Amino acid sequence: MRLLLILLLCLLAGPAPAQNKKTTPKSPKTTPAAPAKPTLPPPAKVEWRPVYYKGRAYVPANQVAAYYDLRSPEVWQKSFTIRSADAKFSIDLNVGEKRVKLNGWTFFFSFPVVQPKEMPMISVFDVRNILDPILRPNDRRDPAILRTVVLDPSGGGKDTGIKSPYIAEKDLTLAVAKLLAPLLKANGYQVVLTRQEDKSILPALRVLTANEVPEEAIYLNLRAASGAAALRGFECATLPPAGTPATVESDSPNIDKRFFAGNINDRESLALATTIQGSVVRSVRPLDLGIKRVRVDELRDIRMPAISCKLGYLSHKDEAQKLANRDYQTQLAVAIVQGVDRYAAFLRTGYEIRTEEDRKRPLSFGPITVKQEPAAMPPGAEKIALRLPIVASGSALPTSATVIAGSAIDRAKMELQVFLFETVNGTEIDLSTANPPEVTWLSILPDWLAGVPEWLQVNYLRPSFSVPETKAYGNRTYYGYVARLIYDGRLLDETSSPANLNRALYYFTPVFPRR
Repeated sequence: MRLLLILLLCLLAGPAPAQNKKTTPKSPKTTPAAPAKPTLPPPAKVEWRPVYYKGRAYVPANQVAAYYDLRSPEVWQKSFTIRSADAKFSIDLNVGEKRVKLNGWTFFFSFPVVQPKEMPMISVFDVRNILDPILRPNDRRDPAILRTVVLDPSGGGKDTGIKSPYIAEKDLTLAVAKLLAPLLKANGYQVVLTRQEDKSILPALRVLTANEVPEEAIYLNLRAASGAAALRGFECATLPPAGTPATVESDSPNIDKRFFAGNINDRESLALATTIQGSVVRSVRPLDLGIKRVRVDELRDIRMPAISCKLGYLSHKDEAQKLANRDYQTQLAVAIVQGVDRYAAFLRTGYEIRTEEDRKRPLSFGPITVKQEPAAMPPGAEKIALRLPIVASGSALPTSATVIAGSAIDRAKMELQVFLFETVNGTEIDLSTANPPEVTWLSILPDWLAGVPEWLQVNYLRPSFSVPETKAYGNRTYYGYVARLIYDGRLLDETSSPANLNRALYYFTPVFPRR
């Protein structure tokens, strides 16, 4: 297992700066000088056995340790630590808190650690959505090459943002964005800025600018912070996953459970925040405020990995002076670019292997087309037709391309999965309420000649809603699709529109098999 790839990329295999290290709890003076910390007994099996507490699923800390092949937790009162066998990696947690330290770096769980009895427990959600993407980042579905970086400097025009005697937020964010752009271009990325001058830009236009980028891209929202006079530091934040509170929110039954476009890339956004936070804290050495979850409108509707970076506190006198300094702005820009590079390296992990596997696969999708039109019946209904070309590669066929390859491709072993998605009331994303699709072969006798597509058509009928149905299910419009091609029980190809929508498929339905 290639453990800790993101952290290695982010931290250069080193711990956090000394100022951010967690102090190990001291033993009472009445105890021996070097007492052995008690540890929980290891579970009999590695599999999780979730425990339900106050309606939420948790995993005992000893099972988390066993699952990731780490040592049993070292427990001291309300604090505990999980370490790797070589002690080079550690997770420090406190019962009742969301804050967690991984090798000294600060992250925030969505839900506090609990200890209803003798064992501390971590929510299943946080194990899957915080620890797992960091501890097993290579367990991904679709490696890719990062092509474009979208820079979104907050403020502009009349929207001055936070003010200080030294610099205003709108000027700080634009200055850093303009320093970032040439550095990113020099490293081979295309760069898109949502604003290039002191001009007010509506959030919807910022989102539109980003979502028009067709290739693999990331979105960096640049901001400043304000607070009590003593507050200072740097932080990155991502959108809260569906059904979870923001870092500053408490758990309650009223948590927003809607799934937004910004949730499609939850894992990738966390990876991006990790690499940039680590790079800036290590290189520039501001106070590490950690990686948080925030509800920012722009993050909600962005279709690519997206984070918001608070460059520092303009309410802190010394930090505001530094933020106004061109040299310090340049240091921030250089560190952010290094973080982008490390994220790009993470994203590309396994890309060559996947490309070689794809070259050898016997079947793949050609370009898929979608047509929306009114249905003949019933009145007000909509028909959505997807035409899916399926192409056989030369490696799957007999040596002569003119020979019918029926013996090479068995249509009975082929399975097609198509998932239709809709927007709900213009924001939320959900599986379609359309009727089950009709699937038709347009190619009557597919012969699977190399390079010649055989065509399938998938027709969906989206009935019109009555007023009570609209109230119950929302005002829905077509959003996109995910198509999966399975042959002989093996996933050969997966494609989606918008791009990367397939990354969110697991949230809506169990998806098997995997590549």
